[in-house]
Amino acid sequence: MADKPRVLIVAGPDVDARIELMKLLSSEFAMEAAGSSTEIAPKFEKAGFPYYAYGMERTATPLSDFKTRKNLEELFARVRPDLVHTFDTKPCVWGRLAAASVGIPAVMGTITGLGALFTDTDLKTRIIRTLYTPLQKRACRVSHATIFYNHDDMDAFIRMGVVSSATASVIPGSGVQTERFSTDKFAPEEQANLRKEIGIQTDEIVITMITRVFRAKGVMEYVEAAERMKKTYPKVRFVLVGGLDTEVADRLNETEVERMKQAITWLGSRKDVAALLSISHIGVLPTYYREGIPRVLLESASLGLPLITTDTPGCKEVVRTGENGILIPPRSVDALQKAIIEIADNPALRQKYGEASRQRALSEFALPIIAEKNAQVYRRLLKR
Repeated sequence: MADKPRVLIVAGPDVDARIELMKLLSSEFAMEAAGSSTEIAPKFEKAGFPYYAYGMERTATPLSDFKTRKNLEELFARVRPDLVHTFDTKPCVWGRLAAASVGIPAVMGTITGLGALFTDTDLKTRIIRTLYTPLQKRACRVSHATIFYNHDDMDAFIRMGVVSSATASVIPGSGVQTERFSTDKFAPEEQANLRKEIGIQTDEIVITMITRVFRAKGVMEYVEAAERMKKTYPKVRFVLVGGLDTEVADRLNETEVERMKQAITWLGSRKDVAALLSISHIGVLPTYYREGIPRVLLESASLGLPLITTDTPGCKEVVRTGENGILIPPRSVDALQKAIIEIADNPALRQKYGEASRQRALSEFALPIIAEKNAQVYRRLLKR
C-alpha cells in the first residue's frame, strides 16, 4: 500500500481547533500541523499528529511579517509536505507565499473571514488593509485553491481581482461536532446544577450570546436590549459568555464594561459552552464584525436553538428568517429587541425554529460533511 499523502495544516495560535477535522481526514491523508503557539503541542501529541511551532506576532509590522515568512519557509523546506493548507489571515498570506517559494507541490488557503481588517475604520487598520490586499492577491495567485467560508467573501475577492474565480470555492465553515453538541448529551440533573450555579430560575427564558467581547460583535446592542426589557420582561435572562478582547481597536472602555455587568449575566470565558447552550432557549449574535461563519451559530444550531443574528456575510449562511430564526439589520437594537420578544413569547415558534436549526446542522454543517469537502479539494490538487 502506498504511503498516504502528507498534508500540513498551518494556522495561528488556535490551530488545535482543527484537530477533530484532522482526525476525520487522517484515514486518507497523513495529517500534520503547524501553529504559532508552543503550549498546544501536547494536544497534538495526544491526538497522534506531528506538530511544529513557528514564530508569529499578532501585530502586523514589516519586520515581524518578514520573520514569519522566513520561519515558515525554513519549516516547509525541512518538513516537505505534499500539500500545505493554511488558515487565518496572516498564516494564509505568509504561509502560502512561503510554501510556493520552497516548491511545495500543492498549496491552498482557507480565508476564514475578513474580520477587523474589513470592519475597523481607524487609520492604522486602513493602512494595513491597503498593504494586505495586494499581499493576499499574490498569495492567491501562487495558490492552487482558495477556500472561503461564505459566498459574500468569495464574491468580494473575485470582484476586487484578489482571487480568480477558477481557483475560488466555498466550504461553509469549519464544521460542527453534532454528536457532541446535542441535547442528548446532557442529563437533566447536570442542567439543573448548571442553572443553580449561574442563578437561573426554572421559569426563566435564557438568551445566550457567546463571543469574544468587543464592540463590533454587537455586545453593546445586546446590553441595551437587555436594559430595555428588564422591567417588562423580568423572566428573560440575558447571558453573555466570552472574555474581553483588549487588543482590538474597538475594545470596550471601562464605562461600557461596568454597564454590561449591570445589565446582563456575564460569565466570562467558559469551557462548558455546549452545556450552557443546552440550558438556553435562544441563541443570539448581533455582530457587525466581518465574520466567516461564526462557530457559535453552528454549535447553537446543532443544539437545536432558534437563532437571532445579523443579515451579514457568514451569519446569513446559517440562519434563514422564518425557517430557523430571524435575521436583523446590524446595529439595530430595535430589531434585536423585537426579534427576541417574538421568539421568547412563542414556545411553538421556538420549537419549530430549533428543530430546523438542528436539521440544518446535521445536513449542511456537520464535521464529516465539511471534512469530505476538504478531502475532495486535496484529492484534486494532489492529482496535479
